[in-house]
Amino acid sequence: MAISYPAIKAGLTNQKIAIIGLIHKALRDKKSLTLPSLTSYYPETRKHDFCSFEKIYKEATLERALSAFGLSSVAEPEPEMTDSGQCFLEGADRWAETALKGQVEWPDLTCQIIRHLQPSDLLLDFCRLLLQKIKAEGITHAIQLRVENDWQSYAEHVLASFAAPHEEYKPTFLEIIQKAKRTWGNTFTKAYVLSDEGGLPADKETIRAEVLKELGVELFWKSDFLSPSILSSNLISSIIDFEIALALPFFAGNSRSTFACFVSFEKFCRTGRYAKNHYIYNNSGPHLMLRYDNGALMAPEQLKDALFARQPLLEVSPYDREWALTLTAHLAQTGDFISRTQFVMGVPSGHLVIDGSSDPLRSIEGFQLDVNSPLPSLEYRARNKEGRHTPWQPAGSFCGSRGKNTPLTGFSFRIKGPASLTTDCIYAARFSEHSEVIHAKNGEWCTLGNDHNLTAIHLLFRPQKPFGR
Repeated sequence: MAISYPAIKAGLTNQKIAIIGLIHKALRDKKSLTLPSLTSYYPETRKHDFCSFEKIYKEATLERALSAFGLSSVAEPEPEMTDSGQCFLEGADRWAETALKGQVEWPDLTCQIIRHLQPSDLLLDFCRLLLQKIKAEGITHAIQLRVENDWQSYAEHVLASFAAPHEEYKPTFLEIIQKAKRTWGNTFTKAYVLSDEGGLPADKETIRAEVLKELGVELFWKSDFLSPSILSSNLISSIIDFEIALALPFFAGNSRSTFACFVSFEKFCRTGRYAKNHYIYNNSGPHLMLRYDNGALMAPEQLKDALFARQPLLEVSPYDREWALTLTAHLAQTGDFISRTQFVMGVPSGHLVIDGSSDPLRSIEGFQLDVNSPLPSLEYRARNKEGRHTPWQPAGSFCGSRGKNTPLTGFSFRIKGPASLTTDCIYAARFSEHSEVIHAKNGEWCTLGNDHNLTAIHLLFRPQKPFGR
């Protein structure tokens, strides 16, 4: 018997999260599933409308992805009902772990669920029409104005109990746009607003006029471009807002909102790349904060950590060897952090990058390279502040220390055996009190001397150039 759950009385994003959990449960329990009905929620009246899944999303597109993982979706009239709350909790776990692991997770189930959760053709037509009109206005920035009445209540009664004292989780619309103006500068003169227009603390014309007068920024809502008949459902309105947020190059939202987090996560799922130019405004301080977590985290102090982005230190070539490896580094103040690559022909892999340099107190104290498939023999070594260095260690060995406050100041990698004749082992690093990236290869020391702590590592393997070139 197929499993499903009763339609959840929640917003769009929470329904997506529950769908992730349902699909993972079906895979684990080796059962087919029936896609649940969806809900359009109206927070001002607390009323709900229900509709079938296929009226909102392309069922065949999602079924294609499920089939690739050995799952089947069936339209069973009376499926076995499971706990929707448990599906939501599992979906939230899968979302967070996938986002934090980064690009290496892109081919796997969670990313592919979201990537194949595509709005129906009719909804996509509405989105394309709206996007054309937005672009014609010269709008490149989307801002979530999470200032609705239901948010004010949630912030006062829930967020106040656990958010950091300095977090600005309940800003006014003027405070939000002011932060954006300080961050994006004088070229920021127009913005597309994501909000539940029926729940705003003032009507949109009042908000628009005040923001334009005080900050010189013109705000636009979907209702400025689309007819009320299209926007009669809050579910459809949310999907349209979501698609526009994904399409525009700049986005800012409240990281305590699952909607804002999921914009970053879904952009990562659709592209397989870290979502650039995604900001939050509920951080403390006068400017927006750039997020690096692919939408996984809600606390501003966590999501600002560039460690999660795994941005390459070296220029990456499409001809680089894609070998299945795991690089683990122990970082002061943080603990072990992992970066993985995998080899699946034709599928983007991750990067072997661990960059802790965004925190001046964080240095790399040790590292280990694990081989996840038959590969050439790899070795590495490290040196510390006292100038001592380890012998060459084979893959699978930990090199350095954990928790002893002894930062590394250099390292080297090399390939052993015949593969060293055709492939270069190239690596780069960042060091404390030094802004430039340092390069080395094929067993050379990558170091700036004993006075500069290692803060970042990037490792890759590249075919050697033919002789004479």
